[in-house]
Amino acid sequence: MIKGFSLVEVLVVLALTLIIVSMIVSNVMETNRCGQKIINNQQRMESIFHTVDTIKSDLTKCGMRLQEAADTFGFTTFEHTDQSLRVLYGVAEEVLLEKGFSGESAITVNRNDYFSSRKEILIYDNDRECYEFNLINKYEGDRLLLTYELQNDYSMNSTAVVLKEVQYKIYEDQNTLKRKVNRGYFQPLIEEVTDFNVTYYRNRFRFFTASRSTRRNRFAVTFFS
Repeated sequence: MIKGFSLVEVLVVLALTLIIVSMIVSNVMETNRCGQKIINNQQRMESIFHTVDTIKSDLTKCGMRLQEAADTFGFTTFEHTDQSLRVLYGVAEEVLLEKGFSGESAITVNRNDYFSSRKEILIYDNDRECYEFNLINKYEGDRLLLTYELQNDYSMNSTAVVLKEVQYKIYEDQNTLKRKVNRGYFQPLIEEVTDFNVTYYRNRFRFFTASRSTRRNRFAVTFFS
């Protein structure tokens, strides 16, 4: 006659089974946590490198197509504080095909897809030593209609430049670095940021960002402009 398991043996087997299962579940959970941590760190690093590339790209273009006007008229294409950064550069330029006169709200230039509605524009004349900022309304033939009247007279072959202004600002209450282009809104660029600093000296830019989750690491970048 075959005897069955006693109650004590059953209880011992159940206890051992529960211990083994709990160990397996614990290991699986720990593995998942480690895997998720690795994924989070990879995503954070990708976000940091994307941020670095974006800022580097904007800083590299800083002052593009505006060097002559900035030197002549003394306006700045780069500004920064402890919490913000502003970069200004030109994305396209055309020369005036006809003279422009004070009080008019149009200039004559070749058609250019970059000269589109609501874009900010710089008009300057080195010979007359004058310049101004305006806002594009629309094209009407070869006439580029402006939102505001011209404040100065401009010679033929004066220069009109479509501008792109990029701003960065750190929101300390949200620990978020945000980016704004022209007249748009600030959009989140990277989260969990504790520090953001940009330094310009001679022909070099240097900036760094630091993540709250990686406080020991500061990602600094130095490059020549």
